[in-house]
Amino acid sequence: MNKINIVVFGLGVVGSSLMKIIENNKYVIKDTKINIVGIKANNKNKKRIINTKKYNWIDDLSSLKDLKIDIIIEAVGGTDKFVNSLYQYAIKNKISLITANKAQLAEKGPRYFDQFDKENLFLGFEAAVLGAVPVVKSISDTILPKKIKSIYGIFNGTTNYILSQMYKNKISFKDSLNLAIKNGFAEQNSSSDLSGKDATHKLTLLSNLSFQQKFQFKDISYSGIENIKLIDLDYGLQLGYKLKLLSISEKIGSKFYSSVAPCFVNKDSLMANTEFEDNLCIIEGDDFVKTSLIGKGAGGFPTATSIISDLATYITTNNYKVFNSNYSSMTLPSYVNQNARNRSYYIRLSVANKVGVLKTITQFFAKKSISIKSIIQLNPDDSNTVPIVIISNVVSQKKIIEITKLLKKNNYIKNDISTIRLEDNIG
Repeated sequence: MNKINIVVFGLGVVGSSLMKIIENNKYVIKDTKINIVGIKANNKNKKRIINTKKYNWIDDLSSLKDLKIDIIIEAVGGTDKFVNSLYQYAIKNKISLITANKAQLAEKGPRYFDQFDKENLFLGFEAAVLGAVPVVKSISDTILPKKIKSIYGIFNGTTNYILSQMYKNKISFKDSLNLAIKNGFAEQNSSSDLSGKDATHKLTLLSNLSFQQKFQFKDISYSGIENIKLIDLDYGLQLGYKLKLLSISEKIGSKFYSSVAPCFVNKDSLMANTEFEDNLCIIEGDDFVKTSLIGKGAGGFPTATSIISDLATYITTNNYKVFNSNYSSMTLPSYVNQNARNRSYYIRLSVANKVGVLKTITQFFAKKSISIKSIIQLNPDDSNTVPIVIISNVVSQKKIIEITKLLKKNNYIKNDISTIRLEDNIG
């Protein structure tokens, strides 16, 4: 029987779950004994699901030199000095690395990808993208990346859980966030999830792999769900749409469109019905119509299973490339102008309940050359303000920004204006 030595950095939910899985499988993966020769975390005395006392505790990186390590497992998270020193140590000492750290790879990875390739070191990141969804392995092993036209889906389990609870329980964003924290699907500080940043980290990595080009995190626009209102979810449903935090990269000619944003999708689509902490990745290409991958996108054991998958890949493969090609030969992508990708938009206004207001609003739209697909005055009553929902015909994002600014200057508009992009043909 073969043997590989691993060291685990970070003993939070993911790191501890990984060690528990290895213990339960008697340290054997694909006829290879997995030997945990060292562990490290910030708090040595914290109570965990595994007994850390029976393992060799590492004080600092200099303690590694006599352990004959084959693979470093990095489940620390973040992009701080220590994490970067760990990557530098791995390259310098020709040690392969498996990580669940999407922030590090998306923001700092370009410093290291070429070095891992040149040294023929394995850099596994299945656990860094969609939890237990085997999207990296699927693209690498079964789909020819250069034939992919688009990759999109739900790339963050926390936000999907929050939106699902808002729909199910008819509660506000704030109440749903608190419920997600209580049930372990959100951290006390979930700003990276809620803002769309976490999903953008994942989209960056999967775009690199799918299109074999050097997508940069800083070049991809993103927005989150912090300002989503229950009223818009309800009105969207009445109009046949459901809201999801959509991650998308698609090829348009020789250029690309990439973004993360809350969007309305058809309520009968697979994406609309992917609920709670589940993630979804849909891949479309030239030689195949559509491939959909769905599974748990959050949680210790689901994510740890992806690390196990990477360990199996390391064991059974000899030629390692981070993104299947030499990173040095990949080129930077060119992006289409955001305004070149036209879509319909949902626009909700709260307006004064007066004669002539609707006529004034439609005149504003005509002034900006925006045609209206439908306009609905919802739940009219005797109150001083009434909600109006407008669905525009296909239009640029620039036009929507312009009409929003114009409407806000009008005294008839009483509250904030909500605008949400429609993706009618996705999912």
